[in-house]
Amino acid sequence: MKLSTLIARLQRIAPGGGDPDVMVSVQSQGELRGPTPAVGIIGAHAGFDWDSGRVLLTPAQPVVALTPEQVEALVKSVRDGQSWHAYQTYKTLRQRRRDLEAQIAQIAPKNGPAPSA
Repeated sequence: MKLSTLIARLQRIAPGGGDPDVMVSVQSQGELRGPTPAVGIIGAHAGFDWDSGRVLLTPAQPVVALTPEQVEALVKSVRDGQSWHAYQTYKTLRQRRRDLEAQIAQIAPKNGPAPSA
């Protein structure tokens, strides 16, 4: 969308001088009751350098671009009753285990082989 088109559309939305909140719709895999899932805008600026010729809006919350495959994996996870938070916890614990295994590997050669059971 071009800036001129956006401005024209925005002027038609609030012609009576109203001051509605500006939001960006976001995809949500949760329950769809109430207002459309959206994120507020806290800034807008003209791009420069590689972003020259663009107007960039700054969202109030992080917005991440996902591939269609990532979206499908999230949808499947929600349908299967799993949660994104559980997955993030799993990833953190998996990395922690790897770190501890590396520490053990560094200590084990110094103290000789582990006793066999």
